[in-house]
Amino acid sequence: MPHFAHLPNLPHLALAVLGLTLCAACDLAPTEDEGGQVGTDDGAPATTSGGDESTSGGADDGDDSGSSGGTDTGGPTGPLAWSEGVGPCGGSQTNAMWFDDRMTGFIGCGENAVGEGLYTTVDGGITWDDNVKFKEVRVMDIRRGADGVLYGAGIHQLDDYPIWSFDESGGALDAQGLYTASNNAFLAVNQAENAAVTADGQMLIDSLTGTTAAYMAAGGEFEELASLGEALLEDPEAGSFQVRRIKDFDNQFYAVGSLINDPARVHLPSKLKGATYHFQSVLLQPDTRDGELVDMHVWDDQHMIVAGYDQSERFPLIYLIDGADPYDSANWQHIELLDSGIEFEGGIRGLSVVGDTIVAVGDKVPTSAGGFVVRSEDGGVTWEDITPTEFGKVSPLYRVKLFDDGEMVVVGGGEMFFYTAQ
Repeated sequence: MPHFAHLPNLPHLALAVLGLTLCAACDLAPTEDEGGQVGTDDGAPATTSGGDESTSGGADDGDDSGSSGGTDTGGPTGPLAWSEGVGPCGGSQTNAMWFDDRMTGFIGCGENAVGEGLYTTVDGGITWDDNVKFKEVRVMDIRRGADGVLYGAGIHQLDDYPIWSFDESGGALDAQGLYTASNNAFLAVNQAENAAVTADGQMLIDSLTGTTAAYMAAGGEFEELASLGEALLEDPEAGSFQVRRIKDFDNQFYAVGSLINDPARVHLPSKLKGATYHFQSVLLQPDTRDGELVDMHVWDDQHMIVAGYDQSERFPLIYLIDGADPYDSANWQHIELLDSGIEFEGGIRGLSVVGDTIVAVGDKVPTSAGGFVVRSEDGGVTWEDITPTEFGKVSPLYRVKLFDDGEMVVVGGGEMFFYTAQ
């Protein structure tokens, strides 16, 4: 029998299918109860339409969040409150979460000794079905492209490819490999951390274990890259840098990342002639500081938010730009949760965005202090702590999906919470 935590408080989005679920879900593989360790898919963007990462530039994730879902359930029927569920990645980290709509979603497990598997839900996250063909697959990223295809990145340990498309044509999901790494130890991307797919068909994946990447032009073949920096256009031996999260907007790529002992940087599309996947890096922190950015959201080419860890002061690191030239570091606003009365140390692992509303999840320092959920209703300027502490200490949290109506699904390893109408 599937586990239903706090049955009287099930999210309203699942009530309509509960009668079916109680019977149909009886054959689902049981989920594990605990687990945990990044990083998705997610100013005031008054003109932003759609949901998390559903910008005009093409489909992207919100750290892995998917489309905003719409209002097929009629919207909230009462005040929003937290209820507790069970995530499928018990004992590991939920690296990827994507929702096609309010009911249909996917979760991928990708790190630690037991970090394998792909799970699907058709009841908004109440129950998760184990996809048997992915038991040997570490899933780091899931996203549906503008072409309607569902893509995954990580490592298929049996067939040895780091990026694939999901075959959804049959009764069970399967993977179709899109690129297999070469034997070049300096260039190969053996495990992909995440992928970006533009509306015009370009694909870019970065390596989980190094600074290499692989790029495919629209209609072309993957080529392995030693660097993503624009200096590569003039110098094939140009140095590389660490990328943690790649996004696409308007058929161009954006990224964040750095090492824990370097200042935080945002990587923007190069303006140089001949540039495709190439980035111009913009230093956000002073060069005396260390930071690590792990997620970002792009509303448009002059309106973005990036987030991660301030490794110098040990607080969540947030930078925001709204309507200014992002290539000028002076235009980026450093947002401190301390200014909103949120005083814990820690870092942000995932974002999800709908219009002006942003939800960020992460973990505190030390990790044993647990996880947190914070929300901004004004485009990232001010924040409130909405961590579901009523269930006791919350474990580190890695992914969040925010829906149009303010409801959300938050997941760590085996821990999952629903913020829904009660």
